[in-house]
Amino acid sequence: MRNKRIPMLMFLAVMMGIICFPMANADEFQPLDLPVIYLNIDGGAAETERMNNSPDHSYRCTGTMDILVPDGYTGSQENTRGIRLEYIRGRGNGTWNMSKKPYKVKLQDKVNLFGMGKSKTWVLLANYYDDSLMRNRLVSWLGEMTGLEYTPEGVFTEVVMNGEYLGNYYLCEQVQLNKNRVDIDELKEEDTDYPEIQGGYLLEFCPDEYEAPSSFETSRGQLFGNMEPSFDPDKDDYVSEAQKQYIREYIQKAEDAVFSEGEEYRDYLDLQSMADYWWIMEFIENEDAFRTDSAHLFKPRYEADGSEGKLHFGPLWDFDASLGNGQYVTGVVKGFNNTTMIWMDELRKKPEMQSILRERWYNLDQQLERMTEEGGVLDRTSAEIRNSWYRDEEKWRDSKEECGMVFLRNIDEETEHIRQWINLRREWISRNLDKLDILTYTVTFTGENTEEREYSVSAFSGMDPYDYYPDEPEAEGKEFAGWALEDGTIVDYFIVEDDTVLTAVFR
Repeated sequence: MRNKRIPMLMFLAVMMGIICFPMANADEFQPLDLPVIYLNIDGGAAETERMNNSPDHSYRCTGTMDILVPDGYTGSQENTRGIRLEYIRGRGNGTWNMSKKPYKVKLQDKVNLFGMGKSKTWVLLANYYDDSLMRNRLVSWLGEMTGLEYTPEGVFTEVVMNGEYLGNYYLCEQVQLNKNRVDIDELKEEDTDYPEIQGGYLLEFCPDEYEAPSSFETSRGQLFGNMEPSFDPDKDDYVSEAQKQYIREYIQKAEDAVFSEGEEYRDYLDLQSMADYWWIMEFIENEDAFRTDSAHLFKPRYEADGSEGKLHFGPLWDFDASLGNGQYVTGVVKGFNNTTMIWMDELRKKPEMQSILRERWYNLDQQLERMTEEGGVLDRTSAEIRNSWYRDEEKWRDSKEECGMVFLRNIDEETEHIRQWINLRREWISRNLDKLDILTYTVTFTGENTEEREYSVSAFSGMDPYDYYPDEPEAEGKEFAGWALEDGTIVDYFIVEDDTVLTAVFR
């Protein structure tokens, strides 16, 4: 006779967590050396396709998320099943047009994933433009070590969606006001008087939607966007004109103080976070720094000493186009002014800020040395994702080639490329700290049959004054050979690192 107690006992055991059935089908990708996130989309492939073809990320899917960790995993995450998604949608700008897509995930309930603190909102970064897959993690580590507040944490995972392996993804925190994220006072609708109206505010630079209610511009043309609160009725539960006026007037006062004589700017700006943030952006040559909505700042209600909160720079975000992986300055390790922000450009002229920048450089330089030393953070990160990197490369090689992208280096070669790039740039900066206040150089064209001309050229890493070259001069019976530096070297392309005289040479 069949024992009817067995099914009931098994049911109770499962409910009590004694028996754990596998979360992935046997024919699905199983964890090998990294945790695997299984996204099970309601409606399957048809719904996923609609989401992936939504250009503005407006199409949202629902479903569940399972997390399976490999044997011997030492992190804080355990095997977890059935996490219900309020939605999953696309995110990102240029990366959203690529085959390997990034996603924003919002859970129905707050969950503490991988020890990063309870939250509903999470991000899966594809790192499609970063052949190493490591740059976001490496720069986040720098932010943590230099003391930049609320630097987002993240973990490397592999993702399976509807049974399809999608490769290596970086699961990380969303930049938002939250006690486990940017932990500052959150404003309420009734907070329209002092001191409550002082904070907190989360802002971004150069928002994508310039005409949105959240966007505004200072009198000197610096663009900002309010993130939280956004003052956009389509995003927030309320719109407070008093709060909007307060933070925008505060931003303008801060800018006016920066461009005035004296040291009033110290009352508005947290100079250490500003210096640390600028140094990281400048050192890594982040092409999105201060010119996209990937750059942030925030204003708490109070400082630690009880005084009114100042503007703090950060949190850090989005570094795939950095550390020798940029479109414009990929191979260049020389020069300042890779990042342009009018406040910082003005402050760099002030002796106090120069002193702070030198002090904070020495701190950052020590962390960079730790990163690149043998067995350091760079080597450990590379080893952690090495096998996953090859699986990801196999998955996406053909699609990258189709859109004109190629894997120039394998993971080991990428690791050495990053190490060499960092160390060469460290060396250049340490030798040239006396040039911190220089924003432009003068390039003079002179010589036989040449009307002398002077041009002011941005002291930008990789800047060649090609656009300023005058027409080739002529000399009877001679052929123009080119423009020569003071040592006689004829230049075709060169980086302006000082005031320079170029002389016409004939043969």
